[in-house]
Amino acid sequence: QACLAQALEETGGALIAARHQALKAIAAWDGNLDAADRAAFARRFEAVFQLWLGLRDRQCDAVLIRRIGRVSVEAAALQAMACRVAIGRVIAGDLNARFEGPTGDARFSFSEAADGRPIRRTLIGAEGAQPLCRHPGSGGDYAPLTACFARHVARLDRQLAALQSRIQATIRRSPGLSAAERRDWAERAAALEAAWRELRDKGCALEAFETPNRFANSIASQVTGPCLVSESEARLRQMRGAYAVR
Repeated sequence: QACLAQALEETGGALIAARHQALKAIAAWDGNLDAADRAAFARRFEAVFQLWLGLRDRQCDAVLIRRIGRVSVEAAALQAMACRVAIGRVIAGDLNARFEGPTGDARFSFSEAADGRPIRRTLIGAEGAQPLCRHPGSGGDYAPLTACFARHVARLDRQLAALQSRIQATIRRSPGLSAAERRDWAERAAALEAAWRELRDKGCALEAFETPNRFANSIASQVTGPCLVSESEARLRQMRGAYAVR
């Protein structure tokens, strides 16, 4: 426990440093942004940073960990601390990789940060090695690619909604708990899912600012679309594993 407490303190320092470096980089951003754009970039970054910390706190909730894993109060408390350390380290590494910090050379998903699984969004983009959506012809019309990614996001959102319904049903059937305890668990699970969705949507939208032109027609097929798809796929994997449901 003492080791985890020290690691939490160190991770807190790393997060403060990564946030500072990110805001410094945004203030000096030399892309196609004027002063007002950089200010908007900074505000949106700050909002996403807080959302990611909020998701970490909900995902690392000791009560939720105890319910899902059916472990003791003491074990859940330790797992919650370890979870906060793992996700905190990945947040710092992710920000450093994006904003020229001292460490971090791989991007990770919002959902699977604690598992250290690299994201595949760069692979499935329109210019990636394994494009999810291919242009039907030549030329600069990105509308078909944008529509293709929108269809994939809608498909994954339907899968996520169905999975959440099954998770809620699993919680309602969970033995050995009172009605109040099941209700509390269900509310925590729903709040976690809502926090993840807000982070996914706003975090993926933020990444457009990190491109030379966030208004380019290619943004949806090269940045935000692959981000939304890969984050949704990661969320499905994570929640299916956590609740052992398909």
